[in-house]
Amino acid sequence: MIGRNDKEFYGYPLNRHRAFYERATMDRPLLAVNLGFFAHEHFPRTMKALPKGRILPEDIPTGAFLADCEDLHRKHGHIGDDYPFVASPIMFIPWMEAIMGCPVMASPTSVWSEPFVTDWNRWHWRPPRLDDAWPRCLLKLMDNLVKFAAGRFPVSPTMMRGPADMVAALRGACAFALDFIDTPEAIGRAMALATDIWIQIARAQHEMIPESPHGYMDGDRGFRFWGPEKTLWLQEDAMALLSPGIYREFILPADRRIASEFGAVAFHLHDTGLFGLEDLLSIEDLDVIELNFESAVSDVEAVFRGWSRIQKHKPLIIWRNFAPDFEPWLDRVLKEFPPQGLSLQITAKSVEDAVRVREIFTAKTKGNSDV
Repeated sequence: MIGRNDKEFYGYPLNRHRAFYERATMDRPLLAVNLGFFAHEHFPRTMKALPKGRILPEDIPTGAFLADCEDLHRKHGHIGDDYPFVASPIMFIPWMEAIMGCPVMASPTSVWSEPFVTDWNRWHWRPPRLDDAWPRCLLKLMDNLVKFAAGRFPVSPTMMRGPADMVAALRGACAFALDFIDTPEAIGRAMALATDIWIQIARAQHEMIPESPHGYMDGDRGFRFWGPEKTLWLQEDAMALLSPGIYREFILPADRRIASEFGAVAFHLHDTGLFGLEDLLSIEDLDVIELNFESAVSDVEAVFRGWSRIQKHKPLIIWRNFAPDFEPWLDRVLKEFPPQGLSLQITAKSVEDAVRVREIFTAKTKGNSDV
């Protein structure tokens, strides 16, 4: 439990997390192993309880979600990695898109939003209020989760994606990309509004997270990181639809503003956004960058080069799924990347696979002493 001494964070090695965040000397990388990739793997009770088709705030099954969190917390205790279990309000719900007004749909295995703005001139442009239905639902779920955790595990803000993702959700991918050419003033205004709303919802969640003298942990499911101040994940997956110039003119200012508004911010990146890596590295207030390894679709060598470039400037999180090639892949990573400022985060389908990941990692880093 947090607070036993200054070297522990919920019973896990705080000194390792400080060293990662500060890019200090480390004997080995940090290891996080996560359970479940798809929504129904991670939250089976929650997904079963959600109605299929369009869902509304009153459809969010709080009891089923908390039961899933308890089960994940219990299972995580058997893994033995470097990170505590972290929970956030159901990360698979597209909260920010819903708050912006998008219809939200559910199937047995997924939840998504659908675009609805067909013409910027006909949109209401009214910023959401915290007492609107979807923000109220999110914050109520956060309150229930904090009370349920009762100090047993950290609670973080939900996955909020990014302002570009929010605007892309409003318009749909094709219209979103064309708007930067056809209606730049309107989409610039929409980006500014989305950024304001993102910051507002992030602050509202932070206010509900208990203060801690030992720092904070963010990142339900696949991505976790510790920070000395309250933490946030930012991403802009929709940047993959844009040119470097458009990203730099319209999206980068929003990302700079968000990073400057909060004390500890990490950025989630796919290789489809590698063209923006130098711009991201230039954001001084961006503390950590995570870059996925998606071997089925990635330019593998470009990803390795991206990891190297990130690690020269900021703490690096590498994420991938556990698969048969994990062991030789890990050999290459441990050979090519120093442990300073490096965290490997692996998603497994079962506790057995998760333990296997930890055993492989431990065998390849054995003999290393604590930081």
